[in-house]
Amino acid sequence: MSPSRGTRRRSVLVALFGAALAAAPARGQPAGSAGSAGSAGSAGSAGPAAPSGSAGSAGADRIIRLPLDAGAPSVSAAASPTVVRLGAHFTLYVTATFAEGVEVNLREPIDLGPAFEVRRRWSEDRPTGDGRTTREWQLDVMAWEIGELQVAPIAVTFTVFGRAGQVQTNAVPMKVVGDLGDVVEDPRAMRGLAVPAGLWARDWFWIWCATAAGAAVGVVVVALGLHRRRRRRVRLVGGAAIARPPRVDTTAERALERLLAIERSGALDRDADRKLGYAQMVDVIRDYLGARYRIALHDRTSSELLARLAGIAPDGERADVAAWLAGCDLVKYGGMRATPAEAGKVLDDARALIVTTTQLAGAPRAAKVAA
Repeated sequence: MSPSRGTRRRSVLVALFGAALAAAPARGQPAGSAGSAGSAGSAGSAGPAAPSGSAGSAGADRIIRLPLDAGAPSVSAAASPTVVRLGAHFTLYVTATFAEGVEVNLREPIDLGPAFEVRRRWSEDRPTGDGRTTREWQLDVMAWEIGELQVAPIAVTFTVFGRAGQVQTNAVPMKVVGDLGDVVEDPRAMRGLAVPAGLWARDWFWIWCATAAGAAVGVVVVALGLHRRRRRRVRLVGGAAIARPPRVDTTAERALERLLAIERSGALDRDADRKLGYAQMVDVIRDYLGARYRIALHDRTSSELLARLAGIAPDGERADVAAWLAGCDLVKYGGMRATPAEAGKVLDDARALIVTTTQLAGAPRAAKVAA
């Protein structure tokens, strides 16, 4: 039975392949030696036969380099949606399908042209069922130019057979519009015409006018207050505000200063020194009245002092002095125990007595000047 046509074809191919291997020189062996060995074998010379693995080792040392395109992945790009507004986001899908042993990635930085900006990206791998893998990148992109545009092809790098290569996706057409009317095709979805609406704007003119007027009134009020204060000065004595008369002589000023010194010494606040403080206040009033009326009153009793003032001091002044001295004598000689508050009131009454008598003494002189 004659062999079939397919069997004869395979036999011919095997014979040709063996002849090619035998003709190829072994690595590290000169070409002439291989040819000599082949001639000797063909002549059938006697001698030891070559090992059966020699031809096989010569063929195994030969390196067959496969082309880089054999492992290149298949890539594509698409966008959704393809019609967007200016400044809006859309998603750009980049897919790469590759075989086992191939590594793929996007080339950095991702350049989509001047009209588009990549904000963020993420990827996902899924098997295809035929031993290969599909990797999909999703790019969040913003459009910054208007018109019929194209997303530039994206470079996808890969490594296979120990070498690196690069392929590019297709360009993606895009349409970027500047208003809603270019996107919405249904006229009923758009708002109808409306009358012009007035815009309210804040006007600061009257606020500034009111502020300026208020400031002017404030300046006038302050000026009037300073003018009145200049005309009527207020003098602080021991923390109490006493209206200063138009004219206070040196005698009254010295007496007021001595009363202030007694208050600051704290003698009226201490139980042990309070009687001494009363005696000091009485001495101040005696010296003040003696200096005012030019009479000696320092060593006189209260009754002698009042008798000496008879006919010299006004009756109202003598009555005030008599009442004040009577209260002090109760503490000095009568054994009455005064409290700090009562002692403070006696001190204030002494100040009022000095100021009042000074005003009464200046009134007649003012009347003469007016006449």
